[in-house]
Amino acid sequence: DLEHVEVLQKKFEEFQTDLAAHEERVNEVNQAAGKLTQENHPEAELILKKQEEGLAQQRQGKLFGAAEVQRFNRDVDETISWIKEKEQLMASDDFGRDLASVQALLRKHEGLERDLAALEDK
Repeated sequence: DLEHVEVLQKKFEEFQTDLAAHEERVNEVNQAAGKLTQENHPEAELILKKQEEGLAQQRQGKLFGAAEVQRFNRDVDETISWIKEKEQLMASDDFGRDLASVQALLRKHEGLERDLAALEDK
């Protein structure tokens, strides 16, 4: 639902902020690792492994971000479809023919107002 997407979007924004804040340090570490492996450091294999793990984490973060964007887009599309459906109901010229049909339309309208309030709260 929309609330869940907003929570995930906030988490993703925090992740991006953290990543951007540490980007310079990550680059420095990668450069140092490259230099150590070129100099045949005794722990070169371990350094490469750690460097690869860091890159894998970065890729995972990017994948997570892409998934969040896709979920957000899906939820936006669903919300837009819902709004269009409700607009069509509201645009109807049916005002009811008798008391029972007017009351039914009124209940539909009240239901729509509740749905809109719930959507707004999210």
